Amino acid sequence: MRNFNGKILLRVPQEIHKELAREAFRSGHSINRICLEALLARRALKNYDPWKSIERLWRKNRKVTAADSTEEIRQAILEVRHAR
Repeated sequence: MRNFNGKILLRVPQEIHKELAREAFRSGHSINRICLEALLARRALKNYDPWKSIERLWRKNRKVTAADSTEEIRQAILEVRHAR
């Protein structure tokens, strides 16, 4: 079995590098931390199936119509926009 030292050389386009650097500066974190968080999020979502979750929600809320759901979502978006 091979030993891994935890170092990865990652080549990205200049624009992505610039975007990462700006985000790192604004957030006060390193580019390394931002990339690590992205990799951890990818790993966490690797086996996530959004369709199963949506199907489960629909089964639990059979009595709620699609129109009612759409209206509730619209209202929630408006509330968020007004809170800004």
